[in-house]
Amino acid sequence: MKAFLAIAGVLATLFFVVILTTLVGGIVGWCVNLLFPVVNVTLNQVTGLALDAFDMGAVLGFVGSFFKSTNTSSTK
Repeated sequence: MKAFLAIAGVLATLFFVVILTTLVGGIVGWCVNLLFPVVNVTLNQVTGLALDAFDMGAVLGFVGSFFKSTNTSSTK
């Protein structure tokens, strides 16, 4: 039973992390568009899509949620 709860907890955490990073990506995309509107126009031209700033940020946040950067430092 403990193993099942542990697996369910990990899956639930991953599910909510993906949703959270998508939402944060959308908010960041909207904020970037307020200061630099040319970024959204350029991304739409490069990708061939016609998304507004929030949607483009949400897409990038969703895709980015599946990639984790690993920083390693060796301190002696």
